[in-house]
Amino acid sequence: MEARLDQVLVWLEQGRAVVQVEYFDALGKLRREIFYRPTHDLGRALEEVALVLAEQGLHGRPRVRRKRGSGLLVEPQLQERFWKALRDTHE
Repeated sequence: MEARLDQVLVWLEQGRAVVQVEYFDALGKLRREIFYRPTHDLGRALEEVALVLAEQGLHGRPRVRRKRGSGLLVEPQLQERFWKALRDTHE
């Protein structure tokens, strides 16, 4: 079994972007990693993290949602930026 992405959450915290990635490892165990990016641009942060994940061999089309307050919002443009950055590194 290959590692595959499940879900990506993104939000701003103390002036920087936070990207939380959840994925299933090669043994099927759910894992979580958090990346802190020095930017206010959530799309840029997602692209940077996608490049790191691609280098680690992770793939898939995970749900990408923005955390705002206690809710999670689907923002298609952020999701597309993440998917594109992840896909472009595999081509």
